[in-house]
Amino acid sequence: MSGRDQTLAKVVRTRAATRGDDLAYTFLVDGAKDARSITWAQLHRRAGARAASLSALGAVGKPVLLMLPSGLEFVESLVACWYAGAIPVPISLPRHHRAKHRLHNLIADAGARFAIGSADVRQRLQADDAVKAALVDITWIAAETPDELPDVDFNPRGDGQGIALLQYTSGSTGIPRGVVVTHANLMSNSALIAEACGHGPDMNIGGWLPLFHDMGLIGMVAQAAYSGARLVFMAPERFLMRPWSWLQMISDYQLCSSPAPNFGYDLCVDKIDDQKKQTLDLSCWRNALNGSEPVRPATLERFAAAFASCGFRPSAFFPCYGLAEATLFVTGPAAGHCRIVRNADGTPAADGASQGHVGCGRPYGDTRLAIVDPQTRRGLPDGAIGEIWVAGSSCAKGYWNQPDATAATFHARLEPASDDSTAWLRTGDLGMIVDGQLFITGRLRELIIIAGRNLFPVDLERTAEGAHAAIASSGVAAFSADIDNAERLIIAAEVRREYGARGQATRADSLDVSTISRQVRAAVAAEHEVAPHDVVLLQPGALPRTTSGKLNRGAARDAYLTNTLDRLEGRSHAHANV
Repeated sequence: MSGRDQTLAKVVRTRAATRGDDLAYTFLVDGAKDARSITWAQLHRRAGARAASLSALGAVGKPVLLMLPSGLEFVESLVACWYAGAIPVPISLPRHHRAKHRLHNLIADAGARFAIGSADVRQRLQADDAVKAALVDITWIAAETPDELPDVDFNPRGDGQGIALLQYTSGSTGIPRGVVVTHANLMSNSALIAEACGHGPDMNIGGWLPLFHDMGLIGMVAQAAYSGARLVFMAPERFLMRPWSWLQMISDYQLCSSPAPNFGYDLCVDKIDDQKKQTLDLSCWRNALNGSEPVRPATLERFAAAFASCGFRPSAFFPCYGLAEATLFVTGPAAGHCRIVRNADGTPAADGASQGHVGCGRPYGDTRLAIVDPQTRRGLPDGAIGEIWVAGSSCAKGYWNQPDATAATFHARLEPASDDSTAWLRTGDLGMIVDGQLFITGRLRELIIIAGRNLFPVDLERTAEGAHAAIASSGVAAFSADIDNAERLIIAAEVRREYGARGQATRADSLDVSTISRQVRAAVAAEHEVAPHDVVLLQPGALPRTTSGKLNRGAARDAYLTNTLDRLEGRSHAHANV
């Protein structure tokens, strides 16, 4: 079979034929117990039966919404779409008004007329006045596996050039767009991840990340199919309720790789006590992947110190960089995972520094990087901060039905013009390359410009977070707003739960909002030589986030300007205006 013809669907079928009785996917229903598993042979049969239904309904080549929570049904339905030659569109099930509005736009943009969902999901959505109008023309396919499956050896359709996925971006910096990922993109990126992490058939990998998000879908589900590793996973809400269950899963199933963004590691440090730590053996954890947002040195330092007694090794940290437009993975560390932290000017940070930029490794395979001046489109030298451009076979085909946005993002050319015909992907992320390592510094569209100075939100947020113990880890958003005909710096900070929970006898009684605001303003002014126009303290969890858990600074700005942020109650609400 040539590389052009190879797809993950065909890989799964081959695994069913050669390793049919081996466990492929295990879902922990309650986050720790009630493990439900399927073998490669069972996955092949269940996906084949559902693929036959999709084919009979005319879904071949058409977008199919995967309206499913994390679980084995999601995996089976994803593979079923690949088998049938349909185009899976993973969806975050809407739970609040903003998400319901996003669902309307997403269905309209995808032009979807088919959806796979369980009976309870379908009933819940169709009973919701805010979303049922968007589902009026949808043909539903049941996600439940019938007791009797037809004995059919379904032969997957399609080749590497077909569309494997519409991966809708999380919307952290704008309106979500459907990234067109081909089967060839998926195979290429899966190979990069397997190479970087050293995955193979005799290993266990796992995590709690949502499967509708690229890091969970491609970094976990697709990676298991490609590498043959067994995937053990749980629903994200189980982790959020009991962070200990993630680390217990790693310990119980001896997982070698498991990913999370900063806030996942921070939550474990804040919520797991010494008694729970006694049950954990994290010495198996070889790749503690950290991505989805700029990796924070303080997060790594805190977690390593908190779980050293559990056998966790700091060398296990795997800071990485990726984005949906490049399928997922772009860079990661080499073997040994030597952590490197640099200051904003590219110079080495002091040992154990809690500030600075963490090295996210190097590209693998045919992936290429360039740091580019976004205005002149000229390449920049090592150590200079610019926009990150990416090229290689993992770069997706473009945006679904958006030719102008596709041309602007996926077909960029370096200046001056040359005979090099490389089409570069403009990531919109800012970074620098030092000694071959990529360091992420922020987002181009979130760059704050005050009095002609360029300020990176992540730097301001780290400073604000460290200004007072009451401020929540990974709970600060820095953004600018046009106030009185000038760009002003705003800092919005959530307090830790013990300070802000309503209706509870907590440490909130001793919290002085005005004092904390002054300390944040003073810390930011001293470190960055700019004084915030306003410092707003918020209830825990009040900052808007994307479906993948990243801060949505644009939405935070909108909520600030419309005065809809959930401010801390009971104390002074005076602005810290300057």
